[in-house]
Amino acid sequence: MPKPYGINEKGEEVLSFLPGHVFHYPLPEEMLSDSMLVSTSKLLLQFHKYSERYLSRLTNDKQWMLPASYPIEVMCHGDFAPYNVTVIKNEATGIIDFDTLHPGSKMWDIAYAIYRWVPFKNPNNPDCYGNLKEQIRKTRLFLDTYGVNSEEKESFTSVLIKRLQSLIDFMRSEANNGNKDFQLHIENGHLNLYLDDMEYLKNNEKEIIRGIK
Repeated sequence: MPKPYGINEKGEEVLSFLPGHVFHYPLPEEMLSDSMLVSTSKLLLQFHKYSERYLSRLTNDKQWMLPASYPIEVMCHGDFAPYNVTVIKNEATGIIDFDTLHPGSKMWDIAYAIYRWVPFKNPNNPDCYGNLKEQIRKTRLFLDTYGVNSEEKESFTSVLIKRLQSLIDFMRSEANNGNKDFQLHIENGHLNLYLDDMEYLKNNEKEIIRGIK
């Protein structure tokens, strides 16, 4: 993770530089490999273990961009995606952009990471990769690498659907409050993509849960 150096004269936080590359969609082939998925799962687990140390210091007066999810087990990155992870020689090595950091459950962060890294999206989504069977296989690989137990796996689909709904609610709220970036995202159809992905998950929930256990 980057080290904080302080606040500059513009009120901006100054952070150390992390070496490596970040990637945006559509992801190149090397970012979709099993080895990359294993690497990212291990990195998220490492981050969650470190974050547990902070939980005892939480107070009710702290404000987060995204609401806390329960049960609170770790500090969730909130957007553990290819564009927020640095990669060196096909290995995930660092995490950046902690604007969406918030306390929450492990599965809340894990499910969204899988959504971004598999990526687990509907076939009509331009960022989709692989068919449902392949998405299920890669999801199980991520979960098993992290060490998610059978009971937690049962919640994967429902948690991801709730996580996407939370994202939709946040986008709408920001757009309604005049945030032009989110207004543009909605105009460009991003919100509809999330809605279609949620429907895809709902329609295939039984097969997904059966396949990842």
